Amino acid sequence: MINRCLDSANTPGVISYDRTVLLEFPAAPNLKTMDPSYLTIILQTPVLITIRTGPMPAIKELINNLAAEKIPSLSHLVQIVYLILDDLTDLSVQAETEVRDQIQNMAKTMADNLGNVDAGDLTNLRWQVDKLISLIENQLYCVTGLNASDNKALQEPHRKAYIQDLVSEVEIAQRGILRLEARVNGLYDSYQTVGSSRVEKRLRILTIVSAITLPFSLIAGLLGMNVGGLPATQDPNGFIIVISLMTVIGAVELWYFKRKGWLD
Repeated sequence: MINRCLDSANTPGVISYDRTVLLEFPAAPNLKTMDPSYLTIILQTPVLITIRTGPMPAIKELINNLAAEKIPSLSHLVQIVYLILDDLTDLSVQAETEVRDQIQNMAKTMADNLGNVDAGDLTNLRWQVDKLISLIENQLYCVTGLNASDNKALQEPHRKAYIQDLVSEVEIAQRGILRLEARVNGLYDSYQTVGSSRVEKRLRILTIVSAITLPFSLIAGLLGMNVGGLPATQDPNGFIIVISLMTVIGAVELWYFKRKGWLD
């Protein structure tokens, strides 16, 4: 436990030895970057120690409320542990709600005008969801380990109920973020599908243009040969005749492609 406290690298999880429990719990106070800070909790009745690796406003607020007696009187330390972890898991739920709102706004934007959505926006949204999934999975691992601890202070039924409530809360958050992941993947697939259709349409138009201009190139190549006996070379209306022929060929091709639905 001492080595875990002194190690600069944080590993989410629970260590239980005799009457002592050590918990390293990740939280995301910065909802923009989702960079987790870690709270290390050492519980050995009647002592509770917390070590923070980064700013955690929720913990400061909880301390102020306890000092001001705004929270009902506590009968044991497990209640304080529960209040701390409950506040930190609430941050994850809050982040999940913000990501859900971003997904809804992006879905509406895509429905109104797909051109207003950039691939980078979807990639950033997927990154936020992935970070949140990792965070909630680590939190679930921690509270599950705390629930399975053999520490006597955590095994008493009326105290264990607090931890079991935390497990249920984090499990609900995990199911919610997995649903958000499916929604983001659906948006990304829709974006890719529409983008592929747009590229396919452009290629089809280019193919039609190439097919229309191919006869023109053939006629121009034939009439441009420097040999005798070419038709209309001596006719003063030869240029008009060739242009008219090209126009008729182009119009017939356009009519044919439109009839076949190539221009739809």
